[in-house]
Amino acid sequence: MKLKLTISHYFTLYFFLLMGLYHYKIKHYFYWEYIAELTDGEFDFSVLRFVFAMVLFGINLFFLNTLKKTKLVFIVLAIFFALLTIPSLIAFTSAAMYPIKLLGYHQGFFYAVFLLTKIRVDFSNIPVINKTQSLYLLLAITTIGVIPYLLVYGPHINLKNLALIDVYQTRSIMGKLSNPYFGYTYSIFTKIIIPLIIVFSLELKKKIWVLVGVLYLILFYLFGAHKTVYVGLIVVLVFYRFSFAQSVKFIVKYSSVLVILFTIFALFGYDYPWILSFRRVHFIPTLLDICYLDFFEDNYLYWSQSVLKGFVEYPYDIRATNLIGEVYFNRPDMSANNGLISEGYMNFGGWGVVINTVIIGIYFMVLNSLKIPAKYFGLFVLTLFSFLSSSVFTVLLTHGGLALIIVSIFVLNDKSKQAQ
Repeated sequence: MKLKLTISHYFTLYFFLLMGLYHYKIKHYFYWEYIAELTDGEFDFSVLRFVFAMVLFGINLFFLNTLKKTKLVFIVLAIFFALLTIPSLIAFTSAAMYPIKLLGYHQGFFYAVFLLTKIRVDFSNIPVINKTQSLYLLLAITTIGVIPYLLVYGPHINLKNLALIDVYQTRSIMGKLSNPYFGYTYSIFTKIIIPLIIVFSLELKKKIWVLVGVLYLILFYLFGAHKTVYVGLIVVLVFYRFSFAQSVKFIVKYSSVLVILFTIFALFGYDYPWILSFRRVHFIPTLLDICYLDFFEDNYLYWSQSVLKGFVEYPYDIRATNLIGEVYFNRPDMSANNGLISEGYMNFGGWGVVINTVIIGIYFMVLNSLKIPAKYFGLFVLTLFSFLSSSVFTVLLTHGGLALIIVSIFVLNDKSKQAQ
């Protein structure tokens, strides 16, 4: 008899595997030990909190399973659950270091997104551009939009970068030439527009435009030698063939396999795989949440680094991310990026967390109200990750968050009667 595992089974396995890796290896990593020493604490293990975490995990998983697996909100909440909620529950078992209000913020975010996406916005009267029209529109936008890049960056393009030679020199040169236009559009072109050009061209069997899209992607790589320009396309192509449910099962299943594999490596003294993956992606954000809550308690910035910088004076000489890097990691050059919880808290305490939660909840409420085919989910993956490691307003304005909403409404929204 063949054993058939459900998404719930994979999430449960994933939860306990990560729990084991955290207490076996991650909490003993020098970052954790240094912060524990700095705050006179200890990343211990509380049996009572462990039981409570298991109960909350079960309740969270129950509500996740009540969502329709054909809706965008299911995979969005599933990824937040995997990358934010579960690490929070696991870190919560270290009672001496993990404040209970931080667990409340993470749980509040989970249920706020769950409830807000129950609200539907009617987009039935909004016209949608078909694929052929969209392809040529995106090509036109890219062709016009690339001109300023060519004028400024063009003379400094180094073809050696294609062989990964002189990469850092190019980044230094291009960084000094950057301007607000490049800052606001680079991610839009590389994460959204150009991947869509390539995908639509493949769907419509327009080989020449596939080639043009690939050349545009290479050109944008040469504008800064950032290998991440290819990530948007790779992620779109990886998820193109899966339904939302299949994507979730794929992610959690193979993440569990990797946890097992990397733990086995650790038993033989080879730690780099878990250090570079699960420590970095799952638990560094949670550790940074602890640091930000500790440093900015009753010491808020009131968005003096961002939207209100013209009205509120910023009280420090260096950016908050570098400040946390200096105080908690003894590395002034370290940019300790903050995500939706810590960024909200440092700006306005608990109310800041609520504001960020509502903004993100409304963002996905709008997207969930659209009929977005599962094959385009790859476009949303990088935005989901960005919310976990960047300022909410930065994600919306410079990482393509608002542009993705516009593209979703006018291009990706599937209307069955629309001509292709």
